[in-house]
Amino acid sequence: MRKVFLIVGAVLGVIVAIGLFLFIQFSKPSTVNVPIAIGNIPAGSTLKPSFFRVVKMSNVDQQTLSEWITEGDWGKLADGKATNSDIHVGMPVARTQVNTSLTASSEFRLSNILTGTNDYYVVLPVKTDELGLYIQPYDRIDVIISLGTVGKDLTLPPVVTNTLGAAVETQNRLAVTQTIPLPVTKLVMQNMLILRIDRDKPSGSAAQQNAAQTDPANATGELKRLYLKVDRDQLEVLSFILNTGKRTLVIRAATGSKESVPTDGVTWDDFVKWFYAQRGNDAIGAQPFDVISPAEPK
Repeated sequence: MRKVFLIVGAVLGVIVAIGLFLFIQFSKPSTVNVPIAIGNIPAGSTLKPSFFRVVKMSNVDQQTLSEWITEGDWGKLADGKATNSDIHVGMPVARTQVNTSLTASSEFRLSNILTGTNDYYVVLPVKTDELGLYIQPYDRIDVIISLGTVGKDLTLPPVVTNTLGAAVETQNRLAVTQTIPLPVTKLVMQNMLILRIDRDKPSGSAAQQNAAQTDPANATGELKRLYLKVDRDQLEVLSFILNTGKRTLVIRAATGSKESVPTDGVTWDDFVKWFYAQRGNDAIGAQPFDVISPAEPK
């Protein structure tokens, strides 16, 4: 009988020991190693281990971890890949910030990104005042072109040269009408994909550089040029825009439609019709496009 008690006691002791071990294990916080940026990493950069330090994090819920790249994911999902958006100092890398289809070679040979036989990329010089600082690779832009000025009549006198070579005006002046194209503004290119952005490196004092680390706008630097993906047909239109008239660049919504919709454009005659309709407070007057009109006519 005594032997039975000893066996039962030993079994109970083992059960208690196992229970105590499991309790201690489950009481310990779960930890995971996460790469954290040691400096601001601009969009379009190729990720390298030297850009990060590994931090041990405790009790991070699984849903959050599934959105991050952990140390265990690094080799497969991040190392040598290009970033879609800026990674700020002190932050982990979200999986959506990494383009897993690109390798480090794209940093030196951007044409590797182009897969279509009729795809090209065009380098477009830009200034920060044209687009601001909050634009990223893989954003899409539209291009508007404005041509011409308001036409007007000029009186141009004929000129003759005297014996000393000086220009003198004749007494008879001839009125001449100079033809100047009427203004036209038109949305001509839509959904142009930005492959890469060149920026000036932030400069200034150490205090300014530290401030830039907490301000994404300052951290990215001034815009210098865009690398735009175009097809063969777009090449000619874009060349025309760059060499004629005045261009306006606009940024499409990141989650917006990629559909290219025909537009009416605006001419001087359209504007005049709209102007007089508005002046007359005529809500049903001539409207060149869907603009704000008075709610009720006079």
